Amino acid sequence: MNNPRILVTGGSGLLGSYLLRWFKKQGYNQLTTTYQHQLSIPADLKEGIEWKYLKLPDIPDAFEVVKDKDWVIHTAALVSYAPGDKYKLLDINKSGTEIVVNACLANEIKHFIYVGSIGALGKETNHVTMDESNVWIQNSYSTPYGLSKYLGELEAWRGAGEGLNVSVILPSVILGSGNWQQSSLQLLDRVANHSPWYPGGQTGYVDVRDVATFIGLLLEKENTGERWIVNAANLSFKEIYRQIADALGLKKKFHEAPKWLARTILLGSSLKSGRLATPDILNQVYGSFSYDSTKSLKLDGFEYRPIEKTIREVVAAFREGVVSKPLSFEK
Repeated sequence: MNNPRILVTGGSGLLGSYLLRWFKKQGYNQLTTTYQHQLSIPADLKEGIEWKYLKLPDIPDAFEVVKDKDWVIHTAALVSYAPGDKYKLLDINKSGTEIVVNACLANEIKHFIYVGSIGALGKETNHVTMDESNVWIQNSYSTPYGLSKYLGELEAWRGAGEGLNVSVILPSVILGSGNWQQSSLQLLDRVANHSPWYPGGQTGYVDVRDVATFIGLLLEKENTGERWIVNAANLSFKEIYRQIADALGLKKKFHEAPKWLARTILLGSSLKSGRLATPDILNQVYGSFSYDSTKSLKLDGFEYRPIEKTIREVVAAFREGVVSKPLSFEK
């Protein structure tokens, strides 16, 4: 499709901002995106992109922003593990997605991409490897956030059943540069500035530029109707803490925290912040889970950056301070 009209919801977020950078790099110039807080708009993306306010699940605004678009990539979501946010998660991640899907159907969008999460994959037990066939399971390893992303994904597939061309992307923990106090990027601050304890589990990690590139290639190749795990490497918390600490030149020694200690630290941070953190997250970070992304490598022209290189580049950006330069897409 020549010069498609593109909408990225959540363009001020980590993935949304890098998607916009990828599109600009490729020469796309009909770009629209959404924000909730004007101060969160990245400085390098203020020009050449149409920014519109959208607070999901606002129906009229969602229909207005989707109007006259060809491609819609839905990255906007709430990430929280606080029990008090359960219904807010469902409101934004499930109901918000339902509204965006309805708007895409009404406007006959050519391709809708829903950015889900590996948190939406069911974990039947500990020490398992998951692929795209894993479905949701409600048990001690599940969280309200994971449930909300799974229900959002169901809305995407409901849209597919009604005639919408849909792709679903399930990224693992996304690494990049941006707001170091939000989402997965808090990992850098935790290693650099907090206690030398790490949880005993394992999960997957991926470079934000790889997720953005994968989504762009899917759109360009008109590849629809499938679910994709996007994950570069499975690492224990011990290993990723070590790699980040080495890149930072930290001398402090890190130790695996017994689960009882992690529970105490979690309670302490909850009392300090005034927001109760859910104990469900402990089962997640003390579980050893792997994510098989073999399918993603079958997409022609796509490959992952070495996660060790990603960590070094992210740490270099972290050292620049609060406002860091975006990572380059050049390999």
